[in-house]
Amino acid sequence: MNKSLRSVPQGTLLRLIVRWSAALIGALLLLSLSANAAEGESRKGSGQFAVTYQFNSTDGFESAIGALPIGSIDTHVMNFELQYALTDRLTVIAGIPYVRKRYNNGPLPHDPALLDPPRPYIENVDDGSWNSDFQDFNIGAKYRLKDGAFSVEPFVFLGVPSQEYPFYGNAAVGQQLTRLQVGSSLMWYPGLSNAYYGADIGYVFVEETLGVSVNYWNIRAEAGYQFGQRLTGRLFGLLKKGSGLSVPTDFPGFPTQLTDELWYQHDRLLKHNYLNIGIGIDWALNEHYSVSSNYMEMVWEDQVNILDYAFTLSLVRSF
Repeated sequence: MNKSLRSVPQGTLLRLIVRWSAALIGALLLLSLSANAAEGESRKGSGQFAVTYQFNSTDGFESAIGALPIGSIDTHVMNFELQYALTDRLTVIAGIPYVRKRYNNGPLPHDPALLDPPRPYIENVDDGSWNSDFQDFNIGAKYRLKDGAFSVEPFVFLGVPSQEYPFYGNAAVGQQLTRLQVGSSLMWYPGLSNAYYGADIGYVFVEETLGVSVNYWNIRAEAGYQFGQRLTGRLFGLLKKGSGLSVPTDFPGFPTQLTDELWYQHDRLLKHNYLNIGIGIDWALNEHYSVSSNYMEMVWEDQVNILDYAFTLSLVRSF
C-alpha cells in the first residue's frame, strides 16, 4: 500500500472534492423539486436485517507535526441494523453498534484521576483491559426520489448516545455526542456492461463541545462489477473531512501538562479527518441471505489515530 498520501496536507485535491460535493448536494436539492421517480418493483413491506462485524487496528496518531507514537488500539465492532420500507419510496432504518476496544499499554494512557480537577468517578478505560459497551442509537430514513439507470435517494440519519459511556481515553467506545447527517445516495448503471458506480454524500452536524464545531463531510464512493447474479466485486473510498482542533497547535500544555478541561474533552474536539480505500465482495447465497466482506487501509490522515487496516464481514437477511 502506497503511504505517500499520508504526508499530503489539506491539499488541492481534497479541497476540490469537498467543494464538488457541496455543489452536488445543492444540485440534488434543486433536482428534488421536479424529479419524478420511475415505476419499479414494489418495495413496500420489504426490508432487511444486517449483522456486521468489523475488526480494526490503529498504531500511532497523525498530528500537525507528524505521526506520534502513542501506541496501538484494537477494536471489535458488532453492528445491528434493521431497514423496513414503509412505502415503495420511503425506508426507515434503525441500528446500534456494540464496541469492544483495548489500548495496548502505550505511552499515553488517559487516567481521569490525573486530571485537574481529578475525576476518579470516571472509568479509566486505558488500563490495558478490554472496554466494551453499546455506542450510539442510529435512526434514519431514505427516500427513493428517482429510479432507473440513475437513481437518487436522499437520506437523513440521527445518532444519539445510548448511555453516558466514558469518552475520555484511547479505548473509549465513542465520543458521546449527538449528530445529524443529511445527504443523498447516488447510483448509476451505465449499461452495456455489468459495472455500476455509486456514492453516498452527506454532511454531518455534530453537537458542539466547548463552543468548537466539528461538523464534517462524509463521502463514500464505490465502483463495482457484477460477475453474475450472485457475485459482485467492489472498489471504494471513504473520506471524512471537517473542522476541529489540532494537536499540538491548539493544546498549549502539550505534551507535559495534559490535565485541563481542554484535554479532557480533546477526543470530542479534534478533526479526525481521513481517507480510506478498500476492496469488497458481495455474495448472494439465495433470495433471502447474502454475505459481504471489506478490507480497507488508511492512505491520508489528519488529527486521527492511524488505521493500519480494517476487515468487515456482514450477514444480511432480506424479507
